[in-house]
Amino acid sequence: MTRLNALNTRRTHDHPQPRLKPRGIPPALEPHGVYAATNPADAALFGNDLLGPHRVHVTDTTGAPFEATFHGVLIRDVTLGYLDYSRSVRIEAHALPDDVMVLMPATGMSKAVTAEVEVEMSPVMAVIPRPGGPMVLDCPADSAHLVIRIARDAFDTHLSRLLGRTLDRRIEFEPGFDLSSVRSSRWNFALQMLHAEIYEPESLMHDTVGLGSIEEFLMSALLYCQQSNFSPQLSGSKPPVSAAVRESIAYIDGRLGETITVHDVAEASNVSVRTLQNLFAKDMDQSPTSWIKNRRLERVRSDLADADPNTDVTVTDIATRWGFTHLGRFAVTYKNRFGESPSRTLRT
Repeated sequence: MTRLNALNTRRTHDHPQPRLKPRGIPPALEPHGVYAATNPADAALFGNDLLGPHRVHVTDTTGAPFEATFHGVLIRDVTLGYLDYSRSVRIEAHALPDDVMVLMPATGMSKAVTAEVEVEMSPVMAVIPRPGGPMVLDCPADSAHLVIRIARDAFDTHLSRLLGRTLDRRIEFEPGFDLSSVRSSRWNFALQMLHAEIYEPESLMHDTVGLGSIEEFLMSALLYCQQSNFSPQLSGSKPPVSAAVRESIAYIDGRLGETITVHDVAEASNVSVRTLQNLFAKDMDQSPTSWIKNRRLERVRSDLADADPNTDVTVTDIATRWGFTHLGRFAVTYKNRFGESPSRTLRT
């Protein structure tokens, strides 16, 4: 799949090219074909990375040629894609990837069953399937789908930051996502902005500027537009953390590139070091020192993912910029946190 900032298209040439231009494909995705399959078995095989292990069954009797196509762009932690089948199909996904996914019909009517809930889908009703769970999706021949997939680690990190504390459970969205509501206009606007940034060659995103910000905007829009088990906390009905911890987090985030001690943070928050440590243990389930290290790791990952691997930028440059001087220990910590080495993040 093409990664926007690296323009790595090597994986898009491995499979058959589509015979016809998919119907209704967003212009920004048209050049970014990932796969084209001419039979259901290949469609399921090629689509494994997108939907996990699944089967594709043709459900009409027209006898027309079968074709499945997927176009997509991976920005950093968000994939924007377009999935299209030329025939009516039933997709039986045994275990979806453990990421947050939104499926939006571009045309026509589809039906999804996820988390024992049936959702009648249309261009104004999307579905958010349960991550890691099964899903059955019935698609008529005239119903292509826009697919938005957000990496679980990035989503959890963003949600934790919005709440100001460590997550105590996994997020669960209501499966039916009404796109016609006034509240959902923010989600629709975020998607339009994302599409425009991908489509326009002179956009800031193509210069690797603002990738993280636009992804966070998209995640925030989803969190505030769609009901979930975290909606009460996000609405402010329950204060998530103490005032001292909120002040500490703001102080830390504004000085991540500087030398920060726990004493500095405590003084800025008008509490003692012991009180600060106790509050962080209670509200964040970690120490202030761990919070600082994790926020710096996130900044390193952001910079590595946004960097152009064809330049002379190095992991060392970025790691030391955010205060990591013991590079061997940093590499181990980074891999434990993000599941890949920092050099791999820089290359992909």
